[in-house]
Amino acid sequence: MKMSKSSVFAAALIVPLAFVGTAPSFAAINQRVGGNAAIAPLSPLYKLTVGDTLDISVMGHEDLKSSVTILPDGSFNFPIAGHVVAEGLTVSQLTAAVTKRLSDQLNQPSVTIVVRSSAPQQVSVLGAVKTPGLYNFKPGWRLLEAFAACGGAAQDNSLTQATLIRDNGKTSTPIDVPKLMQGGDDSLNLPLEPGDVLLVQQRDPSIAQVQVSGHVLHPGSYSVPAGGGTIVSLLAQAGGPTDDAALAQAQVMHAGDIRTVNLRPLMGSLSESAAAPRLVPGDVLLIPENKLRFAVWGEVAAPRAYTYPDDAGVTVSDALASAGGPTSQANKKDANILRKGPDGNVTAIKVNLDDVLSAKPGAMNVALRPDDILYVPSKGQPGPGMREFLILIPVVSLLMRR
Repeated sequence: MKMSKSSVFAAALIVPLAFVGTAPSFAAINQRVGGNAAIAPLSPLYKLTVGDTLDISVMGHEDLKSSVTILPDGSFNFPIAGHVVAEGLTVSQLTAAVTKRLSDQLNQPSVTIVVRSSAPQQVSVLGAVKTPGLYNFKPGWRLLEAFAACGGAAQDNSLTQATLIRDNGKTSTPIDVPKLMQGGDDSLNLPLEPGDVLLVQQRDPSIAQVQVSGHVLHPGSYSVPAGGGTIVSLLAQAGGPTDDAALAQAQVMHAGDIRTVNLRPLMGSLSESAAAPRLVPGDVLLIPENKLRFAVWGEVAAPRAYTYPDDAGVTVSDALASAGGPTSQANKKDANILRKGPDGNVTAIKVNLDDVLSAKPGAMNVALRPDDILYVPSKGQPGPGMREFLILIPVVSLLMRR
């Protein structure tokens, strides 16, 4: 049985709220640059990833022909099929999944999926090389190809050390650069994978510098005393963190090991805790981006998306304060928190803002989660139903991802 046009339209409105998800890491600096580029014919084993754009058509159903982009949560939405998880699947596996979904409403649907464009697959080469940066990954690349692409080490190979970082910093492999460059031992020339980070550093201890990367005003290499320097002093040399810095998820790399450090307690103080690591020559301090967001929408002074603190929670009253408070036209008794669950379904949690703002005993000053939307309707407008929410959520979610 075919669906009516109104049913197809309703299904198309169901857009996921998720946009945040991964914890910051060294691999976060391997950000994509530029737009999606057209790709050559892909291997049947190619696994779809976030940012890929797909053309989907169903024979005999022109109204279902659509182009979709895989969202940050690894999924997309398609009429009738609804919420479809694509990340990690091959094109043939995804075609089978969409066909199965459509078969509930269509008679033997013939589905065609083509990858129109793919998110660039890149590796990062950072540190003491002649041209650090992002490089498009090519099948068969190994360490020597990456060194060739960046022009090689900035100093003599005998004074160079390197580390291959993989899986968002979960694994790190020290590289013996002098032996690698001498040749003769192919086992040292490790194969590369998209998303790898090759960090190249100066071995000479007389060059006493620490690299500060990520979301600081002036990333670069900074001098430290022979015995090392404090994190606070190095952040000061780098101009301090940016507004969107995830200080609670800062990472320190020392001798190939990666350690996550919460810098929030250190900021604004003149001295550091004895437990705070001192950075020595050759170390790297990475300040990742805080990508967590929540939104306040409707009758508030400043309706928009806000950064969710990386080290603390946000209550309804906190969210209202961030948005400048409700307007005089706000229906404060029928506010709602829109929240997407692990199953992809959206729920609405009703909140009486009058009770919250007056600190009435028993008032539900609910703690918001990342990706939540606090919606405040207008006077005379009852709390919206799920239909209205499904129309509102895609618009606000897009703004939150910007």
